[in-house]
Amino acid sequence: MKNRFLKIIKRILISILILFVVVFISNEIIYRTSIPENFAESNWNGKWNSSEYALVSGKVLTTIPDNNNAEFKSETLIYYNLWSLYKPGQNKIVELTGNFSESDINGNNIGQKRRPNENAESNRRFFKAKMSIGNGQFIEYDGIKKDDGTEISGDYDSSFPKDKGKFELNKK
Repeated sequence: MKNRFLKIIKRILISILILFVVVFISNEIIYRTSIPENFAESNWNGKWNSSEYALVSGKVLTTIPDNNNAEFKSETLIYYNLWSLYKPGQNKIVELTGNFSESDINGNNIGQKRRPNENAESNRRFFKAKMSIGNGQFIEYDGIKKDDGTEISGDYDSSFPKDKGKFELNKK
């Protein structure tokens, strides 16, 4: 009886693992095949995760200019993962407006955030961006671009639906 129970548990666990792998691979295939051609030259990709809603997450693909001193506008692809409870497997193309600055939304300067052993000539910049989605949803992004210029990470705040979460962008 005990051996039979262990075999059943083993089969269930293997089935769950196989299902997880299939869903993960399917998510990647759907994401990559649904990217429009005009995003082939995008230079940043990343991910986002809701802090308020379990299983609401996705991927981001955009073009951010290398010029860190000017405001930019960029067409951005937002993808919702297959297991996302909100719009699973769907894309949204929106316009992102953003900039990099030496002070954050509270007016704190980069120098005030510097660690004691950090170089004074740091390339770190605060990232601020906004996007509006056709259904009335408005999203604000606030993050920091790493010194080497290869990663931007931070928080987002969304209205309608109300949501907060984290995002990470990596330079391709």
